Amino acid sequence: MSLVRSVVVCRQGRNLINGWQLRRAAARWLGNCSSGSKGDCHNDTATDTDEHSAILKASLNFVPKLGWSAAALAEGAGSLGLPRPSMEMFPRAGGELVEYFERQSNRELVAFLERLAVEKQLQGSKVIRPAVEHRLRMIIPYMDKWPQAMALKAFPSNAPSSLESLCLLVDDLWYGAGDRSTDLNWYSKRAILAAVYSATELYMVQDSSVDYQDTWDFLDRRLQDTAAFSRSRRQVEESLLGGVELLSAGLTTARNMLGLNSQSR
Repeated sequence: MSLVRSVVVCRQGRNLINGWQLRRAAARWLGNCSSGSKGDCHNDTATDTDEHSAILKASLNFVPKLGWSAAALAEGAGSLGLPRPSMEMFPRAGGELVEYFERQSNRELVAFLERLAVEKQLQGSKVIRPAVEHRLRMIIPYMDKWPQAMALKAFPSNAPSSLESLCLLVDDLWYGAGDRSTDLNWYSKRAILAAVYSATELYMVQDSSVDYQDTWDFLDRRLQDTAAFSRSRRQVEESLLGGVELLSAGLTTARNMLGLNSQSR
């Protein structure tokens, strides 16, 4: 965690793009190397060759029919006039395809957040709601196969990169909303938003309402719940602080009345 905290501190005074780049570098290192062995990392620079990325991108066109699978990868390669990819090229098959989709979606989200800041001049929590919906809507073209993607993300071989993607996602959201906190709020905000996003994603795959309106209503309720929780937490903290100050003042008054302060001098 010390590396993340260092990166957060380094973000102060830097522009939006550089801040995102710094944090992403740290999160990739932490998420992919959590096992303690750098050799186990799914490093972007090690795998994302031009051909590798081209096949993954082309394969997304076949996901609605074939799912997040080796078959989709084979069709994607074939559409580019390339031979069927080997297991060495895509050892996690559909898991790598899901990872690619989420990585690209998160990059699109960063661009969307920049547009919100520049064009609509939205800041703070007002950014979170439209940005979360925008990110979730990227799943819609693959909705029929998204339960399969969620299952693949839970596989042990895919879990580190899936967790990394979620961490980057919620950090993108808060950083794009202008959050520059370096205290415990940095962690609590992201943990709460990760829970909200994950719950809404799960609700969405079961939603049959028009344009997923029930999902957006569900999202609104969850965000309202977290806002109420934050207000309650602040009120409790303020009450506790006020109580401590009142108790301290009372003890000082009592000591003065008993003459203890003067006797101690």
